[in-house]
Amino acid sequence: MRRLAALLPPLLALAACGPAPARRADICAIQALPARPGVDRFGVAPGVEHKAQALGAVYGPGILGGYHIRWWGLCPRKADTTDMLLLGPEPWALTKGGQRAHGRQVSYGTCYHRREDDGWKTVACRINP
Repeated sequence: MRRLAALLPPLLALAACGPAPARRADICAIQALPARPGVDRFGVAPGVEHKAQALGAVYGPGILGGYHIRWWGLCPRKADTTDMLLLGPEPWALTKGGQRAHGRQVSYGTCYHRREDDGWKTVACRINP
């Protein structure tokens, strides 16, 4: 119990650094989808990648982020291969990443997700050549 009490304040402070609640709900819903970038290959990729890279908000796992990369916050689930999430332009979100072996990237790909009336759906995944 003492351990939990000691860990709770830093975790709460960490959660406060994350995205706003509505944005976090979108990020966590996208990350909970079963698609794995760099592994899965299906569907036809929509032509939104360049627009998403230019206009989308970029999120990643690091708290400190980096060049225009925001921390995606604490989500209970995410694909083990996701390195980055681009949110936007509406109604699109892209997850990017791939498998690693001994710390080296061995595959890389993108999954395309679309917001629909009943939530986020994965419409395609591709593996980059």
